[in-house]
Amino acid sequence: MHLTEQNHNKMNGPPITERDFARLVKEHSRIINKICYFYSSEKLPFDDLRQEIYVNIWQGLSQFRGESKMSTWIYRVAVNSALMAIRSSKVRPETVSIDLSALALTTEIDDAQKENLQMLYDLINRLEDIEKAIILLWLDEYSYDEIADTIGLKRNTVATKIHRIKDKLSKQI
Repeated sequence: MHLTEQNHNKMNGPPITERDFARLVKEHSRIINKICYFYSSEKLPFDDLRQEIYVNIWQGLSQFRGESKMSTWIYRVAVNSALMAIRSSKVRPETVSIDLSALALTTEIDDAQKENLQMLYDLINRLEDIEKAIILLWLDEYSYDEIADTIGLKRNTVATKIHRIKDKLSKQI
């Protein structure tokens, strides 16, 4: 059984194997790691948060009905896991600087682009949790409908929030 974007069977069949789960996590590691980078803090370490997300994906797979893309579902699980972990620890994530080399950028970028990207990530880290989730999805080129589905908001609310987030970010530059 392969769990890919093209083949996201309804999870009513036989239980998923550990090998299939490992493949699924590897295929979507970029999404999971990005969420962990933006929501981890000293009191909610990256590895702990990532492990929490893995557990929630594993436990939730039986509920995946294939009504959305697997990547959308995993994004939702990851964001919700991060938000729940923050709430349960009653910790406000701190603004931290991100080491861009750890983000495994797929294209070569020059120093000016790297500096601009670092500044953008620093600004995103200052946003509220829900704003952070919305803008990260938007930057990953998800449609307003996909963002609404992932976050659990209405499409018009997403459009309004994206406009406000962009205004907020531009004022901080």
